[in-house]
Amino acid sequence: MITKKSELSSTINKRHMYSLYHIAFFTMWIITTVSLGAMLYNGVRSTFQFYQERNILHVGYILTLLWYLIRTSPSINQLTDVNPLQSFNPKLKEVIPVLALILLFVAELYGQGIVKPLLILLSIWILIVWRLEIRLTPLLTGLIITITASLAGLPMWLNHYVGPFTYKVMLIFATPMFLASGMLLKRTGLGGSQLMNKQLRKAVLSFLSGCLMFLPIGLLNAAAGSSGYLITWVNRWWLPFSLPLFSGIVEELWYRLFMVSLVYYLVRPAFTKVPTIAILFSVLFSGVVFGMGHGGNLLDNFILGLMFGVPLAILFVMRDWEYAAGAHYMINFIPWIMVFLEAT
Repeated sequence: MITKKSELSSTINKRHMYSLYHIAFFTMWIITTVSLGAMLYNGVRSTFQFYQERNILHVGYILTLLWYLIRTSPSINQLTDVNPLQSFNPKLKEVIPVLALILLFVAELYGQGIVKPLLILLSIWILIVWRLEIRLTPLLTGLIITITASLAGLPMWLNHYVGPFTYKVMLIFATPMFLASGMLLKRTGLGGSQLMNKQLRKAVLSFLSGCLMFLPIGLLNAAAGSSGYLITWVNRWWLPFSLPLFSGIVEELWYRLFMVSLVYYLVRPAFTKVPTIAILFSVLFSGVVFGMGHGGNLLDNFILGLMFGVPLAILFVMRDWEYAAGAHYMINFIPWIMVFLEAT
């Protein structure tokens, strides 16, 4: 949670390798990976067996992962203060964003679907207000990321696997949100992005590290039946490798890089003395809203948000955006591999 996220790996010295949280995380990673691999090999996707066991593994791995991330990340006390509503009355400016976001959160739980349009408007507003900070390199980087995601998701669009909003609208505003997120990160010091820091090699390493860290979650997601059944168009070997780039890039841009940064920026003044509350508010808001956008009933979406969205948000906060993008990629990569095997 400092600007020098790229130096995080060098700060974990040898004594941390033998600490209890490190051993617990590594052990749980092995147990979950081996167990889920065996279940998938024996056709758990078709039978939905070991439901309780899979839930126990999921909860256990997430809790161990969060413990590991918290213990291996810099102190949140190093985060700077922010003041987005300077012109408001001091007694009101700290409370207004919190109350507004709570109301927005409740509205989203009741299926109003107003968060995404607001994110679009706020990203445009940020770019207008801070337009003098727009630079060519971040703009080109955002465009390259968006083009990559659009090409990766094109087969899903052509085969009607994703709707027009998911494919068109979220791609159109991916670059503006990338730019706006960079401006927010400068003001908050929360999370980070190696691509924004022009560190391509470190961005790749973060992405791959996120993939490895969330391999057990990808196996759990595949065992639960994602990405669906009777999908016959995933019949080329390269599709399972390219398809996850769409969600890994676009959804992480919207829900983690932009939403977490924005929510934290707005609520941080209300929790100056306890920034942990602002972080928890941001990751819970992002995670649950992420879950609400996946269809299904309220309870299932809420659980999905807690078990997938919140860990991704925490990973972004504790590491960087590329970590979260790699983790999201792996969550969908294993299910697409299973779909490919079923289709062929």
